[in-house]
Amino acid sequence: MTKPLTDRALTEHLPAWGVLVLESHHSEQFSMEWRTHPFVKLVYVLHGRGEFHLGKSRWTFEAGDVVVVAPGTRNRIEDDPNSASSLYVCCIAKSLLKFDPELVARIPNRLYRRDGHFTHRVASRLRRMVHAQDCDGPSRAIAMVADAIKLIQAMEQRNQKQTRLEKDASDERMVVKQYIDSLPTRFFEESSIDAAADQLGIPRRTFTKLFTELTGETWLHRVRGLAIEHAKRRLQQSDLPITSIAFECGFNDLSTFYRQFKRQCGISPGEFRAKHAN
Repeated sequence: MTKPLTDRALTEHLPAWGVLVLESHHSEQFSMEWRTHPFVKLVYVLHGRGEFHLGKSRWTFEAGDVVVVAPGTRNRIEDDPNSASSLYVCCIAKSLLKFDPELVARIPNRLYRRDGHFTHRVASRLRRMVHAQDCDGPSRAIAMVADAIKLIQAMEQRNQKQTRLEKDASDERMVVKQYIDSLPTRFFEESSIDAAADQLGIPRRTFTKLFTELTGETWLHRVRGLAIEHAKRRLQQSDLPITSIAFECGFNDLSTFYRQFKRQCGISPGEFRAKHAN
C-alpha cells in the first residue's frame, strides 16, 4: 500500500518505551518549521535530496545519507524543489542512554554520506524497527529498544573509526612534512619513491598524494632538483671531477647525470663549469 504524501513534518510523540520510527514521504508542497526536541533523532534518506538545517549549519543531503540530530538542536528540512524526499526518522529518548552518563554528549550533529556499509547498516536496522513497530505484540517495545541501542552503537563505532582515520591522516602528513624538510641533507640517499614510502611506513599512494600537496611537485622532481642545485654549487666552488660530483649527487650513472643536468640547466656540466668557474 502506498504511503500518503505529507505537506508538513510529522509529529514526533514518543511512546512510553522511548523509541519511535516515522516514515515521512514529502509532497512537492512540503515545508517544515523550525523545531527543537529533547531526544536523539536519526534520519535515513530513502529518496530525494535537499538541505538539513541544524542550528546555523546547512548540510546538503541525498538518497542513502544519514543525518543525526543531537538533543536540543534547532532543526528543519528543506527539500530540493525538483526532488521531494522520503525519510525514515528514528527518535530515541535520552532516558534509554543513561547507562553511560557521557553518551549523549558524545552524539554530534552530523551527516554521514552514503558509504555502502555504515548507512546500509542503519537502513537495515530501521527496516527491522518498522516491522517491530507495526506488530502489536508484547515484544514490540523490547525489540525496538534493542535495535535503537544497536543504532547508537553503530554510530559510536563509526565516529571512533573516523577519529582514528583523521588522526592517522594527520600523523602521516606530519611524517611526510618532516621528511620533506630533511631532503636538502639527504637527497643523495634517495633511490626510489617506493623506498621512501616504505621507509616512512606510509602507502605509496598516500605518500605521493601528501608529497605533492605539501610541495606542489612530484617526489622525483624535488629530489632531482636538489641534486642538480648541489651539482651546480660544486661545479662553481671546487675542482672535483664531474664523475665525483655526479656520485655526490646520488647518480650512479654518469649519462643520467649529464642528461638531467642539461635538461634543467640547458647546458652540460662541463659547459656550466667553464661559464661559472670562480
